[in-house]
Amino acid sequence: MNISTIVFFFGALGGMLSSCAQTPDNKTTSPEKEACKVLLGKDGTEYAYPRLSKDKKTILYQSNETGKWQLSILDIAAGSRKAITRDTFNNNFPDWSADNRLVAFVSDRDGNEEIYLVHADGSNLQRITSDAGRDIHPYFSPDGKYILFNSTRGNESLDIYRYTIETGKVERLTQTNDDETCARYSPDMTRIVYLRNGPTMDDVFELDMSNFLGENITKTPTVPDGWPMYGNNGKWIYYSSMESGTYCIYRVKTAGGSKQQLTTALFGEEDARVYISADGKTMIYNKRKGNGIDIRSCEIVSPR
Repeated sequence: MNISTIVFFFGALGGMLSSCAQTPDNKTTSPEKEACKVLLGKDGTEYAYPRLSKDKKTILYQSNETGKWQLSILDIAAGSRKAITRDTFNNNFPDWSADNRLVAFVSDRDGNEEIYLVHADGSNLQRITSDAGRDIHPYFSPDGKYILFNSTRGNESLDIYRYTIETGKVERLTQTNDDETCARYSPDMTRIVYLRNGPTMDDVFELDMSNFLGENITKTPTVPDGWPMYGNNGKWIYYSSMESGTYCIYRVKTAGGSKQQLTTALFGEEDARVYISADGKTMIYNKRKGNGIDIRSCEIVSPR
């Protein structure tokens, strides 16, 4: 997903998607027949980058309700919301640690985009990057020891870096002229899924951590893809793609072969920012519809 596409989705940021339950063997049920839930939505407001808690009771997200991107947590059952940030800066691209105690996010509060850590109650704010380049898209490792992020430091393209939380050490994992973004570990941390965008491709890749070799998973270079993540068992990669003409959610087996379209977005709609629950049974996502962006939820049928 290139930067121009990200701007298209969120104005200053990026990402959307739709609803419908998935059935095996490349079949998708109609979103009109399957009642996926709208968990948060209001016309004219964007609720973006949803992250479901391990117990599936709360959702971390960002919103532009105040005119700046702010972070909040939604209690799904109660419908109540608790703010994590309340300031005059843009706070976006949030991610939750596996135990839901820490939140990593990007903020422009110090003049450019840097990555910060904060406790889920909004306390103990800590800046963890400091560079003149863009530092964006932080994602926690499953074991809670690292944060993967993307940065333009060193050149004009976005590469993948790794931050060690205990020591503050920063390591560069990729170095190409393409933009490599949205990097996330597999559950066993042997692989990283990411987006690679350049003059000849816009695809989802996997990086083998044993040899640091990347493999093209989607192989649709002329079709924009976006926001990949592994399912709970690491056998599937969930992502968004314009393969059908509008952004819809797909999943593809990591070993290659079977690809399934999970949602069908209507003309003028966009489905993206999929997040799979820790038990692999639920997906939440964003749907752009009209002048707003919703957070929606539906169950995954036969997650194998």
